[in-house]
Amino acid sequence: MKAKSASARKKIESIRKTPIKATNNKDITSALLAAQAAEDKKGKDLLLLDVSKLTAISDYFLIISAESNIQVQAIANFIEATLSEKGFKPIAREGFSHASWIVVDYGDLVVHVMHEKEREFYKLERFWSNATTIDKKVWKKAS
Repeated sequence: MKAKSASARKKIESIRKTPIKATNNKDITSALLAAQAAEDKKGKDLLLLDVSKLTAISDYFLIISAESNIQVQAIANFIEATLSEKGFKPIAREGFSHASWIVVDYGDLVVHVMHEKEREFYKLERFWSNATTIDKKVWKKAS
């Protein structure tokens, strides 16, 4: 386990030093950048899940709570801007007009930014409870 953590840390440390491009479906770079961007915009209860062994639709889910619809939009917009700077473009985006739950799909990463009430009601964590949680310490090193 520690060898994996050391390896992950080295990869994260190099994120800001090298140009980033979307590569294969197992690339965690976009997920790490999105998690850090969400935290920078004061997203709450961030949860980064590796769902690659559970579904073919994506490798990572990032679930974020926000206290208001305006904050939901701000977090989603900031994640998009951050990833866009590194060459990651969304395939699809939904929910910006309603803004209680915004989904931004990058293929290998699906970002869910949810108002706290929506998150409490839908409980995505429970639905994906068999997924592997990416430790916050790993993605926090990306900053």
